[in-house]
This record gives sequence, structure tokens and C-alpha cells, in this order.
Amino acid sequence: MRSPVTLPGYERLNGEIPVVHAPGMGKRASEVGRLLCTGAGALSALLEVEPPELEAMLVADEDWDETPREGERVYPKGLPYFTRSVRPPALVLPAALSPVFGPRTEATHPLVVWHELAHAFLLQREMVRTPVWLGEFVPQAASAAVAREVGLPLDEHLGMIDREPGFTVRGLRGHADAGEQMAFQNLLLLLGANAVEEFGDGFLKRLVRALWEETDVVHEERAEELLADALGPGGREWLASRPEF
Repeated sequence: MRSPVTLPGYERLNGEIPVVHAPGMGKRASEVGRLLCTGAGALSALLEVEPPELEAMLVADEDWDETPREGERVYPKGLPYFTRSVRPPALVLPAALSPVFGPRTEATHPLVVWHELAHAFLLQREMVRTPVWLGEFVPQAASAAVAREVGLPLDEHLGMIDREPGFTVRGLRGHADAGEQMAFQNLLLLLGANAVEEFGDGFLKRLVRALWEETDVVHEERAEELLADALGPGGREWLASRPEF
């Protein structure tokens, strides 16, 4: 396990989750730190677990190739990610989000930060492989739950999402371009936000616990069963009624 990468000239903003940031980004790093603190507190209470050991990196475009990652291949610029290739694990955040992210509202940046933070919470224990939609549904639903908790204007954001991109969250197959990937994530956000509205946010704790207890690869049928059971009474019927599912 590699130690955290220190990029030349980068500064460290201490806090509940420290933020290592490029020169001149102190104000933005403070904003990221506040979002992480808010998200960590909300997710810890929601999932009834301690926050994971974690640092964040706010990275300038010109330094993106030097960021820590699982393999040798560099992630596309502007796309945040979580990595366990360093100790402590890190959220790697770009100075500016890729243009592919949309819709652009007051909620966009907080939702992205909380989404990646939720991945860190989920992956603080070992996970078996699941369908992509289920692995991404948890962070999307969790970020929506945090937004509801802190009073972020989520409805405006959800209202701008394309609800008919030509596929469902379970129907996207094969290679997907950046636009399709964003549409896929937005459908999951819609599904997650509506699930929180319909069933409350308690299902997330049940779903995460169930995923941590799985010992074999989770295939499609099992994934649907886990989600329906976590939602509770009426969950299976509700999922069947959702056009994005």
C-alpha cells in the first residue's frame, strides 16, 4: 500500500476529513471540507457506522496524471473517484467537474462530493461483485438522502433530468459513452431519491448491511431481491412500477 501522494506545492487543510489542495485553491478546499464534514455526519448517522479513515485531494488539471489510482491507467480529467491505493484512502476531486456532468444546479457539486463519499463508506468493508447498477444505486440514493437531510434544493435538480434516455438502469449494456454514463447515473439518482421519498432513508442501512454480508458474487436476480427486501413491504411492487428500473 502506497503512502499518500504529496504533489509539489500542494497545501493541506486539516479537518475531520483533511483536504490536500493545489496552490490558490484554499477557498474551494474549505468548501469541499465543509461538504465532506456535512456528508460524513449525515451518512454516519444514516448507516449507523463510524466514518471511514479518509483524505481528499483537490487537484488542478495539470497535476491530474500524478494522482493516486488503482492501476496505471489515468482517469479522465474532471471525473472524481475514490481510491484505496493509498493509506489513508483518498477521494480524488478535480478542480473543475467535466462538462459531462449535468444538470448544472446548486445541487450538482454537493451531490457529486457526497456520492464519492458514500463509496468510501460502502467500501470500508470488503464487498463482493454486484451488478453495476446496484453498486452505483447506493451512493446515488445516499447522496439524495443527505441532500434531503440538509435542505438542499434537490427537486429543481431532479426536475431537469432526462427521464427517457433510451434505456433503464438495468438495461444499459456494453460500451457506454460519457453521455450515456451520465444519463445512467442520473436515472439512478432519480430512483434513489424517489425510494427515499417513498420508503424513508432507513432502507439504505438495511441494504448496505445486506451487501456486506454477501459472500458470493451478486447476480442480477439476487441484486433485485436484496434491494426489494431492503425497501420493505411493497418494495418489489414499487420497483416494478418505476420506469427507470
